[in-house]
Amino acid sequence: MRRANRGSGCRAVLLVACIAALAVAGCGTAPDASPAATATPDAPAAPSATTSPAPSITPLPPGAFTFDLAAGWVAVPVSGSHDALLARLREQNPVFADSLAARLDGISDTTTYVAFDASPGAVKQGDIVMLVVTEVALPGDVALQAFATTIKGQVEKLVESTVDLRQVLVTAGQAFSLAYLAPVTRPDGKPASAAITQILYVLPGRAYVMTFAAPPDRANDYAQAIADIATSFAIRL
Repeated sequence: MRRANRGSGCRAVLLVACIAALAVAGCGTAPDASPAATATPDAPAAPSATTSPAPSITPLPPGAFTFDLAAGWVAVPVSGSHDALLARLREQNPVFADSLAARLDGISDTTTYVAFDASPGAVKQGDIVMLVVTEVALPGDVALQAFATTIKGQVEKLVESTVDLRQVLVTAGQAFSLAYLAPVTRPDGKPASAAITQILYVLPGRAYVMTFAAPPDRANDYAQAIADIATSFAIRL
């Protein structure tokens, strides 16, 4: 059961949850792959940022959102057995299936949605490109700008460099985006990096963090798909 915390305690819990999502999404390359340290992808494309008032609504329950997945992507239940899915994938690429299994085992209790590119080409190549949506209850007085600035600070500590925070528009309204390379540990225990794009959205009492992760050498290939998914994010009232 998720509890609504107060003040700085809630902020700390949320920050831990957001950073933990990076580990869940992780770098999806096969064990013998060596991701190139390329530039991070551009943040999702969006119309010119204009300020829109935050909706005045009663705090929504977890999962009260929707968006359009790209062709070939599939959603994965955050609870229950994944055996049938993994068995089908193992027939196509055992390494891909084992890597995905490791990430699904690490899903946090603040994760309410997981999806990945299950297209034949991605599975054959061994690239795991994932979307994790993390939600945590917030005090009602935490606004989007303050939340985004705090997350930016935490991410910069993680990656030990400056990260740009961009104001964007998604279907739900005003949001912020971050794009950066993050250090991750592969299922085989070796260090690697992942190209991360995050979309931050806040309603009174709740924060939503969409975390996309891709191998750095595939980041540009997925930039448009990530932008399309991100900008379609909407709240289901």
